[in-house]
This record gives sequence, structure tokens and C-alpha cells, in this order.
Amino acid sequence: MKVLVVTNMYPTDDQIHAGAFVKSQMDSIRKLGIDMEIININEKRGIKKYPWAWWQVFRKSFDKSFDLIHAHYSYSGIISFLQWNLPVLVSFCGGDVLGNPNKKGKVNFTSKLFLPAGRILSLIVPAVIVKSKEMKEKLPRKHNVFVIPNGVNFEKFRPILRKQAREKCGLDFQKKYVLFPSNPSWVRKGYPVAEKAIEILQKKGIDVELVILYGKPHEVVPLYMNACDAMVLTSLWEGSPNVVKEAMACNLPVVTVPAGDAAEIVHGCKGCFTVKRDAVDISRKLEIILRDSKRTNGRQHISHLEESEIAKKIINIYKKIRKKK
Repeated sequence: MKVLVVTNMYPTDDQIHAGAFVKSQMDSIRKLGIDMEIININEKRGIKKYPWAWWQVFRKSFDKSFDLIHAHYSYSGIISFLQWNLPVLVSFCGGDVLGNPNKKGKVNFTSKLFLPAGRILSLIVPAVIVKSKEMKEKLPRKHNVFVIPNGVNFEKFRPILRKQAREKCGLDFQKKYVLFPSNPSWVRKGYPVAEKAIEILQKKGIDVELVILYGKPHEVVPLYMNACDAMVLTSLWEGSPNVVKEAMACNLPVVTVPAGDAAEIVHGCKGCFTVKRDAVDISRKLEIILRDSKRTNGRQHISHLEESEIAKKIINIYKKIRKKK
């Protein structure tokens, strides 16, 4: 089987973190014997990139070696649908179904314009993947919508000795560190709440620092997850935040607000907490973790999300919708 992958999210030399989960998913599917070719829309720049991408998709659709198109994000899905030779599977990624927030935490104007297009697209393609039950509920039709979170690479994200990880990250052995795994300038990530929670802990005399993990190669992310004492997620909304699963695969304690499926993922895992989006509540749970200094059994808790298991589910959808030859 051969799949044409169309995406506007994929790591490049100047955007090393962009769409790392798409690449990871493709790699895991390839390992199970599926041939894949990618059209990265962001290979081009500016307004011309979408017409360029459509032409690449249209041209490739006449190649009889392809069985289907797998598009990541609604914009990629719309481009992929504008041909008639290949069935299209669309993976919605979060913001394309839930929207993106403005500074007030409400859906911004651009999202309001484009969200209907994604919902219409979900009605006319043979299959759709969403990352969480919340996303599925936002779509008008349900029978062709599959809830499949992104998987985790258990070889890359695994527990290692904290001392060893701190040496490689250049972090103090005596200090406490809480990981904030995103860009603090992105409104929807809720950085001010996390920052305030750390300030509360510092006022209590706890020597703790918030570590910003953004713009670093995906390869060093496991090191920081093993070097830190906890991770905090304060997003206004998410699809299925990969960082929560990756942290749990490293047995790192997680404090998260109920964004996307994060609360569902950590539920029942000792040492992980779901909290209100409130600095005081977050600080209390972080204090429990920092004083306890123990790791979790998160890796065992999310074993069903190991990436090869997720890849098998996606391949089953490929088999259902593939072009009959």
C-alpha cells in the first residue's frame, strides 16, 4: 500500500519543532510496511504555497501507485479533496476543529471564518481522525469519525536517571524544575497561570524554576522531561496534547488543566493531577510533587498509546477506504 501524505506541519531546518508528531506517526506507519510520500505545504512560502500544493496533489493523484491521501489539518484536507482519483483521510489536529483563542480566551475571528469549512469537509470525505472525544462532538457527522490520539515513541521517550539528564541539560542538581513545554507567547498555552503558580511556590521558600521547552530539537525533549521534577500544562484548549503522553512515558509527574483529552489520559495515574486553571490550585499540586520527589507509573498507564499500536489503528482505516484497483 502507498499513501500520499499532505501536511502543512512538518519539521524543517528552520522550524525543527513544527509537526514533529506528523513525522513520528509517518515513521511508525512506515515501520509496518506502508510506503509513504509527503507533500509538505510549507516547503513553499507566502500566498503561493497552497496553489502550489494543490497542483502537486492533483498531479500525484493520477499516479496509479497511490491508494489514498492522508491529509493532516483541515487546510491540507481541503486541498487534498480537490481531485477525484484518490480517497482522502483527514486528520484534524485541534485548532482546526476547536478554533484558536484570542487574548480574551475566546475563539478568534480567523477561526470563526474557517471552522465551518473543516466541518463541511468532514461530511464529504470517507473518513476522519480526531485526537479526542471533545473534537468528535464538534463535528456534525459521527459514523466516519475515529478518535485516535497521536502515539508515543517509547524508544525515544523513556525513563533515564535524573542526574544523567541534568548533566546533559546543564541544570543544577539541587534545584527543583517544572517544565513548561511550549511557547509562552502563544495565548492558548496559558503561560501566565503557570508563571504565577511558580511564583507562589517561590514565595513559600521552594527553590523552583520554570523551564521553558520551546524551539529545541525534538531529540532533546526526553532529556528535559527526565531532568525536571514535574510538567505543567495550562492550555486554554488542546486536541490531544502529545507532551502529556510523552512526559508520562518518561514517568514524569504531570499537572494539567482539562484541555483536550489530557484529564482522561492522566486519570488514575498516581502522581499526576488534573486541576482548575487556577494558579493556587496548580501550585498546591506541584508542591505535593516537589516535596515527594517520586516518579510515576505513567509509562505503564499509557502503554496502549505506544506508537506502533496507534499505527495499526490508522492502517486499518487505510484498508477500509483505499482505492479499489
